[in-house]
Amino acid sequence: MSDIPNRPVRGNETIPPWRDGRIIGILLQIAFVIFFIFSANWLFTNINNNLVNLGEAQFICKDGTSSLRCAFDFLSADAQFDIQESVIDYVPADSYWRAIGVGALNTLKIALFGIILTTILGTVTGIARLSTNWLVSNIAKWYIDLMRNTPLLLQLFFLYFVVFLVGLPLVGEAYQVGSVFISQRGLNYPSLVPMSSFATWVAFIVLGIVQAQLLWVIFGRREEQTGQTANRTLWVIVSFLVVVAIGWFVAGNNSNNEAMLVARADRIREFDDIPGLVERRLGIEDLSEIDDLIASGELAQEDLDAARFTVCTLQDSPSEINLTSQLRRANVPFSVSRSDRADQAIGEYAEEGCDAFAATAAVIAAERDVLENSTDQLVVPLPETPVRISTPKLEGFNFVGGSKMSLEFSAILLGLVLYTGAFVAEIVRAGILSVSKGQSEAARALGLTEGQRLRLVVLPQALRVIIPPLTSQYLNLTKNSSLALAVLFPDLVRTINTIINQSGRSIQPVVIMALIYLSISLFISFLLNWYNRQITLVER
Repeated sequence: MSDIPNRPVRGNETIPPWRDGRIIGILLQIAFVIFFIFSANWLFTNINNNLVNLGEAQFICKDGTSSLRCAFDFLSADAQFDIQESVIDYVPADSYWRAIGVGALNTLKIALFGIILTTILGTVTGIARLSTNWLVSNIAKWYIDLMRNTPLLLQLFFLYFVVFLVGLPLVGEAYQVGSVFISQRGLNYPSLVPMSSFATWVAFIVLGIVQAQLLWVIFGRREEQTGQTANRTLWVIVSFLVVVAIGWFVAGNNSNNEAMLVARADRIREFDDIPGLVERRLGIEDLSEIDDLIASGELAQEDLDAARFTVCTLQDSPSEINLTSQLRRANVPFSVSRSDRADQAIGEYAEEGCDAFAATAAVIAAERDVLENSTDQLVVPLPETPVRISTPKLEGFNFVGGSKMSLEFSAILLGLVLYTGAFVAEIVRAGILSVSKGQSEAARALGLTEGQRLRLVVLPQALRVIIPPLTSQYLNLTKNSSLALAVLFPDLVRTINTIINQSGRSIQPVVIMALIYLSISLFISFLLNWYNRQITLVER
């Protein structure tokens, strides 16, 4: 191969314009700007023409005129449609704005619980995929292949219409596990209900956290000074629990907010007198004998129903939970009549439909004057704790008390978690495999268990690879929640569709929906990008 001498470049030689990279770059930028201006002009002209074709009714003002500034005025009108499940209080008389807020919060609820459960499922499945156990590894593989290769919409239809609606029993035959009921009405489970003294107890909890942190620092400094180790964890936990227990006692015993209104003739001066009233009605000495008397036939069910302690109260109010939980613990047979308003509840009590009207002391004081024989009534204070447990109970054809997870929410949540979890599992598996084997060998050489090796060595390093694609999966889960429409869950998309059909406006609701989804996605991206920067290794 012969050497070819380089051609010398003369000082006065110029590059032709069509070969000059700087000129070509400037021309391309000018061409792009011109193209962008013409495209934007075409887009806005097209939008303006379509807005005109839609008519003035899309932007009508309250005074009858039409203007773009009134485009969103209609959202202040009453929605006049029901939303079966909502995070905040909602009635059909609320505005379209509040209905949109309910739909957005339902979407956020799906996204929040979906992200948490998907992370857990994907991490466990990704680790199981690398297991040396043949059965565990193949179960994880089959799950991943099944979920990734079938459409999400098909999975949602199968879960809702086949597994839930067909596979679950009717309400009267609900599966029961303790105080948890599973039926075609959904999942009913016990829930914690904060009482009026809850805020005081929270203050003690905060105080306990501050004290625990101070003790941790004090014991740590003492260890450094003396060289003797102390069981800091045990002392911190014990001190925190002591403060919380004191707060529970103080908050409960210094609250006189809960009460009930009873007739003086019933001789009830405190809660402990209620069992005696029922015992006198039944002619027995101890309420614990009721089950044995019914089993032996000495006590008829009709007599028991007539002797029950009846309570009038507001629907799902803390006062109801406070009284009924104590009646249940005292084995007092009772029944509850619930009303939507306080005047309805005390009206029923006035007609002798109930033995007691349970409410806050302020409500009783405000409603008591409507009674004709108010002097014959007595306000009995009720003991209270910062938190009461509300348990579900079947009454008629539905459950009352506790909390409920509807079939629609369960279907969309479970479908999104199973589907997205398969993709997250592959991301976790790839992240673990990206860590060099030498790291695992060094961990084993130090005597770390397999769990410690994963938790302390492998996963922290794998997060650098896992987080970026994981962000995309979280965003996909949030956007795929719009498929909740297929299982009739009232998320943002279903709410917006109802507003469009009812109001006849289409542009404004769609714009609002797009902005809400964009805001949620940007917020998730911001959080994960921030976390990704925190765990990035800083090279020296």
